[in-house]
Amino acid sequence: MKNPHPLISIIIPAYNCEETIVRCVASILHLTWGNKEIIIIDDGSTDATPDILKGYGGDIRIIRTPNAGPSRARNIGVREATGEFIAFTDSDCIVAEDWLDELFKGFVSEKTAGVGGDQQSPADDTPFGKNIHAFMKSVGFVADYLKIQDRLIRTRHNPTCNVMYRREVLLEAGLFDEALWPGEDVDIDLKITRLGYELYYNPGAVVWHYRAKDAGAFSRMMRRYGWAQAYLVRKYGLFRLIHYVPFFTAALVGGLIALAIIKTVLFVGLSILALFFITLIFTLKTKSLKLGAYFLFLFFILLYNWNLGFAKGIISGVR
Repeated sequence: MKNPHPLISIIIPAYNCEETIVRCVASILHLTWGNKEIIIIDDGSTDATPDILKGYGGDIRIIRTPNAGPSRARNIGVREATGEFIAFTDSDCIVAEDWLDELFKGFVSEKTAGVGGDQQSPADDTPFGKNIHAFMKSVGFVADYLKIQDRLIRTRHNPTCNVMYRREVLLEAGLFDEALWPGEDVDIDLKITRLGYELYYNPGAVVWHYRAKDAGAFSRMMRRYGWAQAYLVRKYGLFRLIHYVPFFTAALVGGLIALAIIKTVLFVGLSILALFFITLIFTLKTKSLKLGAYFLFLFFILLYNWNLGFAKGIISGVR
C-alpha cells in the first residue's frame, strides 16, 4: 500500500527568467500538498533572477551553478532531492493549487514510473503566445507534446514542464542526457519505458505555460526542437511519428518540384489544393477562417525551421 502523502521534491531549473519566476514560485508556495520540498537550480542566470530568488529565504532551497543547461540542472536537483517522488516544472510555468495531488493520483501501480498533466495558456500571455499555444495543441498529436484527452491515459511521453517521477526510477534510468536540450524528456521517458515501467497522463494536473513572444523566438525554438529530434535519431534510430516528418517533407517538396518542371498547371493546382486542405483542417479545429489561415502561416514556420534544425543535427550533429 503506497504512502498517501509521501515527500515530493519539486525541481525547477531557472535561467534568466526574471519576467516569470515570481509567478512560478508564488504558485508553488500555494500548493495544497503539504509534504514537499522546493529546489530551484539557478543555472548561471545573468539577469535579476538570482536577486529575486534570494528574497524567498528558507522557503526554497536555491542551488546556483554555472550555466550548463536545464538537463544538468535537473540532474543536480534529483541528486540533491530527498523526496520519494520528483516533480518537475519550468520557470515560465504557473502550477494549479492541486497540481501535486493530481499528479500523484496517476500512480496507479508500482509499475507506474511517471505521470504528466495538461498545459494551458496563461490569461496574461501575449496574443502571439496564446496563438502559439492553440496552434501547438492542434498539431500536438504528431509530437505527443500537448494532449487533448480528458481522462487518465497511458502515454509514451510527458514534457518536463509538468511531470512527476519516482526518484528511484530516474536514478535507475541514468537521469537526463546532459548533452541534450530540448528533447531530454523524450530521452528519459524512452529509457524508463524500455525498463518495463509505465507512464500516465492526467489532464487534471494543470500548469499554465508561457510561450514564445514573436515569430523569431518561435522559429529559434522550432530549430532547437528539430536538432533535438535529430540527436535522438542518431542515438536510437527512428522511434517516434515525428521522426518521419523530414522524409514526408522531402518527398512532398521533391514531388512538387518535379511537377513544377513537368506540368506547371498541375503543380499550381495541387499546391493550391494542399494549402486549402491544410487551412480547412485548422479552420475546423479553431472554428475560425482567420485563425485557420494564421495557423497555416505558423505551420510553415514550424515545418521550415524544424526540418532545418533536424537536417543540421543529422548532418553535423552541431546545434
